[in-house]
Amino acid sequence: MIRRWSRACRALPYAAALLILLAGPATGAPPAAPAWSSFTMQASRLGSTATAVVERRMIAASAARSVFIDSPRGRPLETAQVEVQKLSITVVIEITGGRRIRLENHLWSDPHTGSPLYLVRTRDGLKDYHQQFRFTREGVFRRQREPASAREAAGPPESWSKRGEHFYPFPGDGARCPPIIESSQLIPLAAAFGEDGLGNVGPLCVFHKRQVHRVRLQPQPPQPIRFDFLERGPDGEKRRVGTVSVPGMRLTSQPIGSYRGNVEDFVREGTFFFLSPEGGWPLAAVGEMPFFGQVEMSLTEITFH
Repeated sequence: MIRRWSRACRALPYAAALLILLAGPATGAPPAAPAWSSFTMQASRLGSTATAVVERRMIAASAARSVFIDSPRGRPLETAQVEVQKLSITVVIEITGGRRIRLENHLWSDPHTGSPLYLVRTRDGLKDYHQQFRFTREGVFRRQREPASAREAAGPPESWSKRGEHFYPFPGDGARCPPIIESSQLIPLAAAFGEDGLGNVGPLCVFHKRQVHRVRLQPQPPQPIRFDFLERGPDGEKRRVGTVSVPGMRLTSQPIGSYRGNVEDFVREGTFFFLSPEGGWPLAAVGEMPFFGQVEMSLTEITFH
């Protein structure tokens, strides 16, 4: 079952690990959007719980542009579409003893090309930060804010005094990268292709935090997966309980180049996730979560259009 695979998983940075269920394919063309609009995964360990909520919706491009920051370098990526897609991932970790950590990842992307446009990442409850990323043709510009004291942390990010700006250039043509995506876009990518299509997807170039990684999605032999979740849709809601044999998917990555001489791991020795045979939505995931440890996450709720 999942446990025998989970031993191979090591610490993963937030944006990937958390969802592992968590785009465009190697050709640059976006896959057809799966039917889900949101889903929730949950894990428990030694009295602590972690809940990850993934939501996807379309918003007016004009409204999205009003929150984008400018980049002092590069040519910012834009969209000609009337609407853009916003993919939001919220993770709440309740640790034994009362500590509560909240992480958020909000990505705006072009629904036609899959190009990432703008990203906001935040953490609250431990080493708080507020990060904004603007994607350009040449790289990614990041603006970061952190509180200088506990008193500052009680206020809004706009009042935090520790600030920094960085530009992370994309690898040169020699890297032979397909269109670069952001790490959270692996979720709709995997869900859209499922078991049959993954064999046709070549290595992806994925930006995560500071640099680009070459990522591979590899089908694995079927495993029996137990499920128990609430399904919501146009016809109401119902509870789904049972066991199904589904193939796993293994995620591996290799950094391309370095940033200021340092290399940051994205996926160290792979992680695994399992998709429903009915429509490519996630049933279970295996990985290691920051502040929480190694976990098996299970689907608890899903909403369809």
